[in-house]
Amino acid sequence: MVNRKLRKRVVFFAAIEEAQHEALRYIAFKERRSMADVAREAFENYIEFKAREYPIGTLEVESAETVKAKRSSR
Repeated sequence: MVNRKLRKRVVFFAAIEEAQHEALRYIAFKERRSMADVAREAFENYIEFKAREYPIGTLEVESAETVKAKRSSR
């Protein structure tokens, strides 16, 4: 993954297992990348994998706002 400026950044907090943290830290160290960059790549790979099962498509900001508006109108 190439270092790039994120278009629209969202902060994501999650508790992970200690072994998962150590694995992320080790991979990031070996590849001279940030843990955040390694985690973003993992998310991208997981979403790409799941997109075969669920038709996710590309979710743009406009469509996310539409979903949010539909939920709040219920």
